[in-house]
Amino acid sequence: MIATDLQKAQKAKRKRANVIEFLVFTFPLLFFLSILYGTLLWNVYVSMSNWVSTAADYTFTGLKWYSYLFGQSRFWIDVQNNLKWLILGVIPTCVLAIFLAYLLELAPFPGVESYVRTLILYPVAMSFVVTGTIWSWMYQPEKGVFNTILGQLGIDSPLTYTNDPKLATYWLILIFVWQYLGFAVIIIQSSFRTSELQEMIEAATVDGASKIRILISVIIPNIRNGILVLVSLLLINTLKVFDIVWIVTRSGPGIATDVLATNMIVTAFDQRLASAGAAIGVIIFLLAFIIVVPYTIYAFRKWFE
Repeated sequence: MIATDLQKAQKAKRKRANVIEFLVFTFPLLFFLSILYGTLLWNVYVSMSNWVSTAADYTFTGLKWYSYLFGQSRFWIDVQNNLKWLILGVIPTCVLAIFLAYLLELAPFPGVESYVRTLILYPVAMSFVVTGTIWSWMYQPEKGVFNTILGQLGIDSPLTYTNDPKLATYWLILIFVWQYLGFAVIIIQSSFRTSELQEMIEAATVDGASKIRILISVIIPNIRNGILVLVSLLLINTLKVFDIVWIVTRSGPGIATDVLATNMIVTAFDQRLASAGAAIGVIIFLLAFIIVVPYTIYAFRKWFE
């Protein structure tokens, strides 16, 4: 009888614990997911409605606005520019971060390494609005910082930077690389600081391997997890890029630097085609789902192996 009462008490205690766990952990998670995917589904429906002014109109029109977007040359320019950001914003940042992090590890004085690391990390703390404003001053062809310095050196610079439609996007990507380089270096450096890797580096050094050989044959293969995580984070940030383009060029010259996010803002708020803007938002989500999400899942699986 005593044993039965004890078992009942234990079952009741476990039941109360399960209820508490649900209220503390599961319920907030479900609430967050319902808001996240609820708004996503609402956005999908809006993209298939006929909302074309300040007054909401939820009349179902199917894929009308997707067909409208696919028929615009501006949309395909946006897609091309977003792909440029995905490739050129990620690969150079990762490569430069690996070499810079390795050079910091080779610094003969610990104080120098700490100071330089702090210095290159400062841009990450700046908002894109501030960054874009500063770089727009630097990029001005006539009175900008770069051409002024070149002029003082007696060099008549032919560069027009973001005023050149063919090269403007690449100059904007350079700003992204500059701002995220310090963040990337910190992640790569954290991958260096494992006892196993340090032992392998010491063994390779004793065997007479050169610094470059150690980097290529020892370090890079053993910091794969850090590189995977870094690439996934950079992919997410390049896909949602908006601030730099909007502040520095406003998608210009013309629409040469336009990306999907800036097109969405112009379409939804300036042209007041809310449904078309929602359709661009759905397309950005699908690009993230197709490109970024699978890679991110793969990266985190490798990270925890």
